[in-house]
Amino acid sequence: MHTIESLLGLLIQVSVPVFAIASMLSMGLRTPLRAFRNQLRDRRTVFSVLGANFVVVPAVGTLIIWILNGLLPYQTGEGFIIALCAAGAPFVLQLGAMARIPYGETAGPMAVLLLGSIVFMPLVVPFVLQDVEVDGWAVARLLLGTMLSPMIAGIVIAAVWPKRSDQFARVAGSVAAVSAVLMFLSGFGSNTGLVLSLVLSPAILVAVGLVAIAFVAGRISGDLAGDTLTVDDGPAILTSQRNIAAALLVARTGSGDGSIVVAILLLSAVGFVMLVPYALASGVIRRRRAGERATLGVLLGVVGPKSD
Repeated sequence: MHTIESLLGLLIQVSVPVFAIASMLSMGLRTPLRAFRNQLRDRRTVFSVLGANFVVVPAVGTLIIWILNGLLPYQTGEGFIIALCAAGAPFVLQLGAMARIPYGETAGPMAVLLLGSIVFMPLVVPFVLQDVEVDGWAVARLLLGTMLSPMIAGIVIAAVWPKRSDQFARVAGSVAAVSAVLMFLSGFGSNTGLVLSLVLSPAILVAVGLVAIAFVAGRISGDLAGDTLTVDDGPAILTSQRNIAAALLVARTGSGDGSIVVAILLLSAVGFVMLVPYALASGVIRRRRAGERATLGVLLGVVGPKSD
């Protein structure tokens, strides 16, 4: 049993950076530079999305966690806070495809949020979690090396070999998907007792509430956004799916135990369970209104061209 737990622990140590690198490489390969330029020019959208993700969600979520901290298992609240500070999840691109949101309306804001996370997390996480030792500079180096650099590499590769960029992106996306599955299996598998205790505790309800608050904050930011966003609930999906890769990378730099990692995985899993049905239902409605066929492959975003 100890050997199995050791192997699972080693697996999550490997799968987390692989997931981060592969997902960001895939994102860079699929995102043209014009998506960034168009998004950055729309200052109203940039500020509304940044405000929801780096002001409202971390502040309100942290306040709720501090109030309810006595009801949460050891270091679960710290894991939730790290996740709330991490924005710009690559999986948002897939959720956007499910919900029939134009690709540029998810890729552009997601890239902006990723850059914001690289600046925000090294400064805020060590300040908020003073009882957990987190090296801000180590966080910055890790995010730059495993998230920003692969994204830039993907953009450069797509510009140099545009005809092969989609093929490269599919390979990187497949690697990211496999590593994500291994990441959840190893993270939960090496902490089975803790996972069960969290699921049977108020922590699961807190996680549901945090995702719901993030969704509402994102929906309001969509109403306040500029003309580059045509689908109002796009920022809601973008905000409520936190960046699990960045959160886990940051957790690895701290002195906490497996409780923080499991809490981050739990919050991400709850967000996944809540958002995927919403995205699929929204996609069905939008495709029917547009007179499109809503096949399973189309709904899952694996069939059909990207929409820009």
